[in-house]
Amino acid sequence: MTTAHRSTTVLADPVALPCGLVLPNRILKGAMGEGLGNPWTANVTPALIRLYQRWADGGTGTLITGVICVERGAEDNTIVALDDRTDTEGLRRWAQAVHRRDVRLFGQIQHPGRQVAVHMARHPVAPSVLPPVGGSHLFGSSRALAAGEITALIDRFAAAAVMLEQAGFDGVELHAAHGYLIGQFLSPETNLRTDDWGGDLECRSRFLIEIVRAVRSQVDADFALAVKINASDFRPGGFDIDDSSHVVGMLGAEGVDLIEISGGTYESATGCLGVQRGEPGTSKDAYFAGMAPRLRAMTDVPLALTGGLRSRKVMEQLIQDGTVDMIGLGRPLIHQPGFTARLLDGSVEGIELTRCPGKGLDELMWWLNQFKRLGNGQDFDPHYSPRQSQLDTILGMLRQIAANARDSLLKMLPDSR
Repeated sequence: MTTAHRSTTVLADPVALPCGLVLPNRILKGAMGEGLGNPWTANVTPALIRLYQRWADGGTGTLITGVICVERGAEDNTIVALDDRTDTEGLRRWAQAVHRRDVRLFGQIQHPGRQVAVHMARHPVAPSVLPPVGGSHLFGSSRALAAGEITALIDRFAAAAVMLEQAGFDGVELHAAHGYLIGQFLSPETNLRTDDWGGDLECRSRFLIEIVRAVRSQVDADFALAVKINASDFRPGGFDIDDSSHVVGMLGAEGVDLIEISGGTYESATGCLGVQRGEPGTSKDAYFAGMAPRLRAMTDVPLALTGGLRSRKVMEQLIQDGTVDMIGLGRPLIHQPGFTARLLDGSVEGIELTRCPGKGLDELMWWLNQFKRLGNGQDFDPHYSPRQSQLDTILGMLRQIAANARDSLLKMLPDSR
């Protein structure tokens, strides 16, 4: 899918955020759960830093990290959590690695709520008492947060933002999409509360809005604050495009700097499920582009669209017609960490992606091991088998256990100096 060199593209144009931060181009790396943090310490690892350095070298102007949990004990996916035991020097190295290039780094902060594996939380917190996600034994039934716990979590989000700002990050993104805790508060399907944190949309949005205000009150004015929100949960009785458009308007009034549009939850499989069902406003080329004009009409805040974007032509059209201001990429940057540079210099018109040959847990392990390959300096392997992925996962766990045991033993030994 190559073409003659093209020297200019609207995708290369910078974007100035309301806070004054300038993003170098219109491509951002959307958050993906890389699984490269240390699963025992919940801290940054050299492999995670190397991976982001590769993406920074690859021309993408803005990198949004995989989910970073605002409290320890509920972290999952990226396996990084923030509290007083966090390796803040690791966070600084992460930011420094990205800033070797003219690239911006946003930390995506979230709390999973009920969407956390049962081995990490037997009874996870949520807005309300709810059954396990999707009725799966992989998740536990949730308990409802008390009002005091809600305000404490708001403070945790603000503290996490301050920690990332002090480490040299350029901004944070609040993850209010994909059915995580903020999204659970937004959805009438999962927020069954009858107090000031539930009921109508204004009350269901209160958790998000109070987090926005708390973060804003504790970071510098030029530190960017973004929000990722679902255009729709694609769930009967859930958060829908009408809700989303009103919340986007609220966020604009609160002065956020960037809103990223996505969709879906664990229980709707992925945002792609809406595409498969032919949901209104979805497309196989840009999943949520049909919904974006509704959100665009509600705010002047820069919008980013993530999901299914593979073609230069589609990306450029979305920018040129004013639908959105930025394009979010995920899996294309796993396949080719330098894909953005090739888009910007005109050497490619798009990308075709390899599908994992497995399903379920095998597919998850396959993708996580592809991240590990990139973090170890290797390339994406389209021929990587699920069986080999399983073996590599087991060997990796054994090596990590051995390394942690060694480190613990060394700490117990007397100082030999």
